[in-house]
Amino acid sequence: MPGRGSDPVSTNGSKKRAAADETLEGNSSSPRRSKRTRQSANTASLADADALENDEPKKRTKRVAAKGTAVGSNTSTDVKVEQEGSSLVKAQTTRVTEDTGDAVKISVKKEIEIEEEEIQPKKATKKRASKEEKAAEMEPLAARTKGLQMFIGAHVSAAKGVQNSVINSVHIGGNAFALFLKSQRKWDNPPLQDEHREQFQKFCLEQQYDAAKYILPHGSYLVNLAQGDKAKAKQAYDSFVDDLKRCEQLGIRLYNFHPGAVIQSTLESATSRLAQALTKALSVTSTVTPVLETMCGHGTTIGGPLSEIGAVISQIPKEYHSRIGVCVDTCHSFAYGYDLISTEGFKAFMQEFDDKIGLQFLRALHLNDSKAPRGSKRDLHANIGTGFLGLRAFHNVMNEERFQGLPMILETPIDRPNPVLANMSQVKETPEEEDQDSEQESDSIKKKQKKTPKKKPSSSSKAPPTVEDKTVWAREIKLLESLIGMDLESPEFRSLEAQLSEVGRAEREKHQGFYEKRLETEAKKKKKELEKGQKSLADMFQAKKGTK
Repeated sequence: MPGRGSDPVSTNGSKKRAAADETLEGNSSSPRRSKRTRQSANTASLADADALENDEPKKRTKRVAAKGTAVGSNTSTDVKVEQEGSSLVKAQTTRVTEDTGDAVKISVKKEIEIEEEEIQPKKATKKRASKEEKAAEMEPLAARTKGLQMFIGAHVSAAKGVQNSVINSVHIGGNAFALFLKSQRKWDNPPLQDEHREQFQKFCLEQQYDAAKYILPHGSYLVNLAQGDKAKAKQAYDSFVDDLKRCEQLGIRLYNFHPGAVIQSTLESATSRLAQALTKALSVTSTVTPVLETMCGHGTTIGGPLSEIGAVISQIPKEYHSRIGVCVDTCHSFAYGYDLISTEGFKAFMQEFDDKIGLQFLRALHLNDSKAPRGSKRDLHANIGTGFLGLRAFHNVMNEERFQGLPMILETPIDRPNPVLANMSQVKETPEEEDQDSEQESDSIKKKQKKTPKKKPSSSSKAPPTVEDKTVWAREIKLLESLIGMDLESPEFRSLEAQLSEVGRAEREKHQGFYEKRLETEAKKKKKELEKGQKSLADMFQAKKGTK
């Protein structure tokens, strides 16, 4: 019986051509081959001819030589080829020999065309947390302390609705809290949803939060009511009033905001515009109290010295004085230059507040330690007891009777390195951290800065991956509450003070170095300016003398 020619090889459903060079071994006489079998010897040349006539573009292929040996009259040989980036390929050939009763060995040598195929990697699917896991995540980290006159909390998230801020405050054991009523980084925001408003009020009632006293929303960083540009001033005012009206819809009576910055004008004209905008906003609302926050004096921001805030309030009609307030930020006032650490310094600060503003306007506090030294005018928040303020400053705050009944809000950092991904990133230390209130810097100052092309950050310069650790706030709330009535000279206080100070020592040393270097640079600059001025003055006198 004549031998059968090789059939086309099938790989993943597509036709493959195979050229076979067959050699029969066994008896001295080879089986007679038919005409069809003889034609198979020309398979390779025919395949090439077909390829030339084919208009389709050739696919990238790889040729693999394979050998197989079969025994018997009807035997098949499998050839497996596996390569990286390609699927497993099988080539099968069948040989039928003349039945002579003897076993015949068939040696098959094949050249197989294998199409290289790119295998797409499977996308990793993110596992969704179950209801049980979500419930476990929202279990309170600490119980809320009842019966205290100091109402401490933190600025919590209001993501996916303002109503969630209540749950987030309960989660950390806060008796007061702050939130953003809308995105603080953009101008256009959707209106407050009725469903969210109703849930917020319901949760406040269930969790016994007095929204009128102990909830302190924070205003947008974009708003500058001291703005001189009419179009920008209107945009800022509209956003500000929108927030005030959201407060009234929610039953909130306090609203904290930054006073703004002087832009291409005098301080007097800027504070006048701020007072006018506040007066107008108070006239179109009825219950909410705008609360001016003390600032660090960075750049052209208003509110570093207490006298600047006093100047704004003095320009507001007295009929609205019951609805205007001030929030003392411990980090800001310390960074401006006020001594809040020593007993004498803290008393002097309180006296100046009463003299320049009036203690009746004090409505809230932001509790933050400072990474930067006193007088640095840098708004860099640190965790309680780890910064330059230290634990003694907060002992002063927590034992000040005039602060009783006021909301005290933590804005301390809670981002911590991700334990899973931390080893996958390298940290490249930056010269100095960016101020939190730098959004209100003067446009004129920004224009003077040299424009340098932004470099694409390398993998080594990227910040390490972090996660929010809300246990930080839960611990700090309990720490601050524990300071009430604690003896400054007790072993307990001294131990706490030393431990927290050691935690922040490296960070303080770093920022102390930045501050000293900046002072040195500023001193050199002033010296050069002075020398230039003296030289110009001398030249002027010399020229005047020469004309005589």
